[in-house]
Amino acid sequence: MRYAGNVTKAMKQRLTRQESRLETRTRLLESAAQLFARVGYEGASVDLIAESAGYSKGAFYSNFESKEVIFLELLDAHKRREIEALAQLLAQDIPAPELLSQIRSSETIRGSDFDFGLLSAEFQLQACRDKTFAKTYAKLHRTHRDTMAGLVTKLFAKLDRKPPSDPKDLADIIMALTTGLSLQGTSMQGPLRKGFVTEAILLVLGIEPIEGDR
Repeated sequence: MRYAGNVTKAMKQRLTRQESRLETRTRLLESAAQLFARVGYEGASVDLIAESAGYSKGAFYSNFESKEVIFLELLDAHKRREIEALAQLLAQDIPAPELLSQIRSSETIRGSDFDFGLLSAEFQLQACRDKTFAKTYAKLHRTHRDTMAGLVTKLFAKLDRKPPSDPKDLADIIMALTTGLSLQGTSMQGPLRKGFVTEAILLVLGIEPIEGDR
């Protein structure tokens, strides 16, 4: 029984260490996102990221190999968040009017996050500055663009409509508008009105309200 108790205690301690490391990574990522948005990639040093998160430089390198690695992880997470909400809505088996209503009323397409525009712009600026990063950025962008294109195709199928253009082109437009409008909101020193970005995207896609929507 003592052996079993020791095993249980060890498992709890290991879980606690895992949870602690996850918390450390999360806080470092949050710190990095804020600093990259505020002072840019070059201005956000590893020391500054770690200090802002409340950790040592050693804690940073225990979780991330370099500043570029944490930047790329943020980029991937940033782009995934753009499509997750829409994917969840499209997975539902609901009538088209209700689907459109939910899309309009939810934060399906981001834009209200004050740092969203700044961080998006910084990713693109760094791709312009660094040819090596540009290749990685382009690869990630294509991956998420293709995923978004699939969701656009699914959306029009659920609405029983034909996309007005190539879904990949529409996906690029959605991602560009989301970034641009979010950056505009940031430069105006305040978040955009809730649902504004979503309304703009639906307008560009030519998706008007249908009976039962709204």
